[in-house]
Amino acid sequence: MEISLLREFIILSQTLNYTKAAEILHLTQPTLSKHIVAMEKELGCSLLERDRRRVELTEAGNVFAAAALQMMDTYDNARDTIHEIQTHTPLKVTGVMSDSAIASIASIASTFLDAEGEPPIVYTPISETSYLESLLNDEFDIALASADLDVLDDMGLAYAPLIRSPFVALVSLDNPLSSLKRVTMDDLRNYRFVKFADTYALGGWANIERVCQSHGYTPRTRTVLGRTHMNYCTVPLGVEDVMILQASTPQLRYLSDFAKVAVLPVVDDDATFRLYALYKKDNYERVRAALDAYGRARKIIIGHGKGGALVESD
Repeated sequence: MEISLLREFIILSQTLNYTKAAEILHLTQPTLSKHIVAMEKELGCSLLERDRRRVELTEAGNVFAAAALQMMDTYDNARDTIHEIQTHTPLKVTGVMSDSAIASIASIASTFLDAEGEPPIVYTPISETSYLESLLNDEFDIALASADLDVLDDMGLAYAPLIRSPFVALVSLDNPLSSLKRVTMDDLRNYRFVKFADTYALGGWANIERVCQSHGYTPRTRTVLGRTHMNYCTVPLGVEDVMILQASTPQLRYLSDFAKVAVLPVVDDDATFRLYALYKKDNYERVRAALDAYGRARKIIIGHGKGGALVESD
């Protein structure tokens, strides 16, 4: 029996007037009558005696009215307890916290949520396990990361746009491109792209491959295993190798101290990693306030010119 029907019966048992009960419940009187008849049919007894002058509870109706009140109290208490748990249980968020724009968005959003009395957020740097699987298994509520949007819907996941992080190309000093100050995707056409095979890099690689294809070619690749986002920069590069990383990767500024590579900005407008707030569709109500806070923080970061270009809703 539906909770809403129990509420209707309780109101009717208290008013003993179909017209008044229907007004309180914002129902038509025929609809209320239909619902009561359905309840009586389900219970196999008459709950009300009614004629043109009066409505009274039957003996069974009195018993059921008392039980209905108890059931509604139990339901309401459970609902309030669940709401309290959800209100005070921190959201678990993983992400590319090494990205300065993402870190700034996360920090500003946390300020908004704290001021508005929303659940706090506990941030965990993205790991080498599949963050998409972690979302599906409720290990995290949100992941701030790159992703292949084509697979999200079938996985029951959704996204909100955050930022674009421009490509940079790393090449060895023996590479003919190393003498340039900047490159285009077309300049990279005949080179071999380093493809990292860790779980975090897969979404980013799909992004790189899509950009290459939009420029008319499928990249040749050299797959590298056993690396993490913390040590991509230390992969030795051959003379024909190109490694694509985010311009905001912190290690880039120190590369000249320990690696013989050139770091070249890629100037094409579409040469960017797209980063999103990823979440489980079924979890939307729990994460809605955080998504709103990320959206407001994103506008602030982009407005100050520090968050890369705006990401469209693909």
